[in-house]
Amino acid sequence: MCIVTFRWSPESDEPLLLAANRDEFYERPTERMHWWPGDAVLAGRDLRSGGAWLGITRHGRFAMITNIRNPALRKQSAPSRGELVRQFLEGAQSAEGFITATAATASNYEGFNLLCGDLSGTQRSLWFANSQEGTAHAVGPGIHGLSNASLDTPWPKLLRMKQGFRHALAERDLTQRCERLQRLLHNATPTPEAQLPNTGVPFEVERMLGSIFIHSGHYGTRASTVLSVHDDLVTIRETGFGVNGEPQERVAFAFHIQYT
Repeated sequence: MCIVTFRWSPESDEPLLLAANRDEFYERPTERMHWWPGDAVLAGRDLRSGGAWLGITRHGRFAMITNIRNPALRKQSAPSRGELVRQFLEGAQSAEGFITATAATASNYEGFNLLCGDLSGTQRSLWFANSQEGTAHAVGPGIHGLSNASLDTPWPKLLRMKQGFRHALAERDLTQRCERLQRLLHNATPTPEAQLPNTGVPFEVERMLGSIFIHSGHYGTRASTVLSVHDDLVTIRETGFGVNGEPQERVAFAFHIQYT
């Protein structure tokens, strides 16, 4: 189901700091974050449909997607929502143009939230669209959170995530801050039952999904990712997880955004 919190500060020397969990069925085949053929796109890959959920390019194009937890929005034979991330990362259209066009055709897909932007130089921008709302808008500076409703919807686990994120920002040592964010992403504290949202799924499923880090025998957090852009330096650390939250491989990347 996925959860992310991020600070967007386009005028500063650290325009984007992001911490995110990707939640998925364990049986769904997935490639860990890696450089795709051509060495321009850095992202994981869904091996069933070919799309991605979070990625960035060497030129600073960034995109990520979460679904909307609402069984009423399910569609038979709908195209993969992860294709939207792939299309933006591999394309050349501006973030504003791409997300505006995507919002206009959102009814073709199952419910989604899409973030995409350009993190390079003076052209920094970040845009958001929710398929139910059918509109797109620029993301304002500040700390934001996104799970499976809309941007900054105050679900209890998202409020906890944003609070922990703010605490991590107080850490001046960047390595320790990253480690603190990784611990936050692994927080499996459940939401009290009385505070759980009602999204139309069975109550026992709602309860399982009520923590930042999800684990079970069939579904859970598959990857925890911390991404930072400082001036033109991008750093990413990602940890994979298997059944019942068993830690798997860790990967790390660092590269400078290219302007040619």
